[in-house]
Amino acid sequence: MENYRDAISLLKQTNFSKTIWWTLKVNISGYQNPTDDKLVTEIFKNRIFKLLYPNINQNTPNFSRILVQLYEDGYICWINLDGLIIEKCEFRKPENSKNEYSLIKEKVPSILKWIKNQAAINNEYLWGGTLGPNFDCSGLIQTAFFMNHIYIPRDSYQIKSFCKPIFKSKESYAFLHPGDLLFFGNQGKCDHIGIYKGEGLYYHSSGKEFGRNGIGLDTLKQSNDKISLHYKSKLISAGRVVRSYRWDRTIR
Repeated sequence: MENYRDAISLLKQTNFSKTIWWTLKVNISGYQNPTDDKLVTEIFKNRIFKLLYPNINQNTPNFSRILVQLYEDGYICWINLDGLIIEKCEFRKPENSKNEYSLIKEKVPSILKWIKNQAAINNEYLWGGTLGPNFDCSGLIQTAFFMNHIYIPRDSYQIKSFCKPIFKSKESYAFLHPGDLLFFGNQGKCDHIGIYKGEGLYYHSSGKEFGRNGIGLDTLKQSNDKISLHYKSKLISAGRVVRSYRWDRTIR
């Protein structure tokens, strides 16, 4: 396995190419910018990325982070060079599946069971959390699908755009199927996501201020529960995952 110096050496050997893909050999954190410790995502071992910055042709000062774009969801973030272990990726892009939606539907029970199991583990809300046991709202949903080899975008508003629309705000939840995604926010701007379990119930990871500080089960039915009422009032729309994200055919 390559250590920190070897990872730098590998990148230099390719002249910091922006077309070569790399496989991560460790779990790492993704950050919002090159200096702060503001976590935006956590990245699983064996995920694939390409380099966006630096460029060897530029007069680049010493740097401790690189800007990358992930293959499975197109997400862009900064990662630390310290502790980075990588290898050059050799992969074949999967063929389009005519029955992709049918395969996704078959995995919905497994997706919901995985989330139920995560909810049973001691956890709390973590902005940027995707590795668990602590998740943010979209990190929980993305990882649940990821664990079943279905790739969807990282952030809630990106997932909303990616999904097939089902209804907008005031429609009845009777149209929902288990595994459908619920989008919440203000004035049409999505900033929260949950996944429908059935019978008016849905899982989501919510924060401290208005939520349960972790993974919980809430309802779209009439309820006196303040948290369920809060999120029901913020419901924007619902969507269905009908395909897996593909770098070569999906616009970020």
